[in-house]
Amino acid sequence: MSEKSSQAISTGKTAVMTEWLNTANFFTALRVLLAPVIVLLLLYKGRLPYNVSVSLVTGLVFIAAALTDKADGYFARRKNQVTRIGEFLDPMADKLLMLPVMVALWYVKPPRLALWVVLVVVARELLISAIRIVGARRSISFTASWSGKIKMFSQIVVVSVLIFFPESYNDTAVLVLVYLMVAITVYSGVDYLMRARKEIFNRPAGKAPAS
Repeated sequence: MSEKSSQAISTGKTAVMTEWLNTANFFTALRVLLAPVIVLLLLYKGRLPYNVSVSLVTGLVFIAAALTDKADGYFARRKNQVTRIGEFLDPMADKLLMLPVMVALWYVKPPRLALWVVLVVVARELLISAIRIVGARRSISFTASWSGKIKMFSQIVVVSVLIFFPESYNDTAVLVLVYLMVAITVYSGVDYLMRARKEIFNRPAGKAPAS
């Protein structure tokens, strides 16, 4: 291998590492790393030291994980740390946090979240992921829409309530929140699909979306 080729490879690796190693991406990665911790706490049947409430600890860890979304957004925009890796990982991190936690809320006995609710959320996320892949192949990316942000907020509210108050899953007020979250989730999926139809499928390949 020539010296120039070695230097080019080294420069490329440095660029990738430099792009990845920033505060915004750290918070994105932290969101993913906290997901299995939350799942394990939800499935944990024992007692914590000093009789600390498992639900309280689990809820606080979940809130901390959810807040990393605000943190990585702050550093990405205000500190000019927007990267291609971050743009790809940020929406993936949301899914890798919410989906396992929701599945765990269904899996625990008694289930705090109905299976059909989990399936609706999973179906929506699979649809959006497929659309993102198609868009990426045509060099088209999507910024977060207001419906997607409200969807994420509604899911955080519902999951937080079910974690902090595990016996409330059959309360009327909680069920109303769950149904509202499902409705928002479905609407955001339809909204995203309509955007994709306009910006991906009705545009020649390689043409950027209008600003």
